[in-house]
Amino acid sequence: MAKPVEQFCLDVDGTPDLTPDIRRRNRIVGYITSFLTVFTLGTTEIFASWYSTRMGGTPLESGLAFGIFGLVYMFSPAIGGRLSDNIGRKKTLLLSTGGYIIVIVLYLMPFVGPWQLIAIRAIEGFVFGFVAPTIEGMVSELETESEVATLGNFSTSWSASMILPPMVIAYLSGIYGDTSGIFVVLGVEFLALMIVAVFLQGYRRKPMTSSSNVGILPDHATGQVGKVSKSSPLFVASYLSVMLWGVVSTIILGLFPSYIEILEDLGYPFVIEDFGNLLLIWNLARTVTFIIIARLSGEHMKWAIIAGAILSALSGFMLFLFIDIWIFTIAMVLSGIAVGFCYLGALYLVVSATDIEKGAHAGLVESMGGVGLFLGPIAGGWVMEIGLALPYFMFAVLALVVLILILLLLKRDNNMD
Repeated sequence: MAKPVEQFCLDVDGTPDLTPDIRRRNRIVGYITSFLTVFTLGTTEIFASWYSTRMGGTPLESGLAFGIFGLVYMFSPAIGGRLSDNIGRKKTLLLSTGGYIIVIVLYLMPFVGPWQLIAIRAIEGFVFGFVAPTIEGMVSELETESEVATLGNFSTSWSASMILPPMVIAYLSGIYGDTSGIFVVLGVEFLALMIVAVFLQGYRRKPMTSSSNVGILPDHATGQVGKVSKSSPLFVASYLSVMLWGVVSTIILGLFPSYIEILEDLGYPFVIEDFGNLLLIWNLARTVTFIIIARLSGEHMKWAIIAGAILSALSGFMLFLFIDIWIFTIAMVLSGIAVGFCYLGALYLVVSATDIEKGAHAGLVESMGGVGLFLGPIAGGWVMEIGLALPYFMFAVLALVVLILILLLLKRDNNMD
């Protein structure tokens, strides 16, 4: 049994503790910043792969334009989360949001082609790696008594923001031109920067009584506290869950629009607006799932990652076996629910395991998600050149493998307890 660590405490400029009102305002600013920044990300990631295809890029180049983000995102959140633990949440958000504005401007440069899009997405992956773990660490440490709810609200905020980007791409491009959506998100990022600069209260942590950097996982049923290694079976199961989330999400968001366009060209009864509508349904299902999970207790999070793997496999096989708008719709609902379970379950299990390094722990989750964000579109783009529906078969099989591994790891974790 580890010695309990003193409850996390905050102060402003070394003097008074943050008041409940300031803590609440900071959390709200975090949710709003998450909503705005992920709206930008949701637009650029679809734009990059779709625009690459519009410029004559191959499916592999389209996959790279989406997936290179994940390659960089494998390590950038680990750096960003630890940096925000050290220099503070506000400074990190100001730096990352300002950097994101520069990235958006690069998308509008006249020299941009398929390979330039890939390079810009790599820079974007580095910049965004400082956003998510910073906000996750901040909102969870400001309300340690209800971390499922705060992390659920965070997840809901970014998920809700991704409801609109498919429509931004699908509809605005037809009226105002292919790059019109990028001008929209440029204004969104300026708004996010101003909100952080004006309304977010900077703070720093008081010294802890323990120097331990090992995660401390509270048993919410018993109130006991024990050590959890970052390579424990519970953590590895969580890493696999969030990796699966990355694979499924990027295949759906990055390759599905091209899949619909190709089916339309082959004579199937689809139109370009269909991918916008189906992705809207997918994002809505994921957002509703986050809202529901946020009202559950922490003990249910192990079951959440199991359910996420099961539903991911089911939705993948449906997309692989059928070409029908109604089957696609059902599959999108199931997939949206699945990724909601995978992401929030894994995020809670890892971030709640510490009171002293929440940014760093959130960075671990996001970095493992980056593995999936890279593997999904890269491997998916490659197998799509062999068969149009193979990416969905690929993630269905992966989901079954992950399900088996999660069950084995959780069983081992229970035996260790």
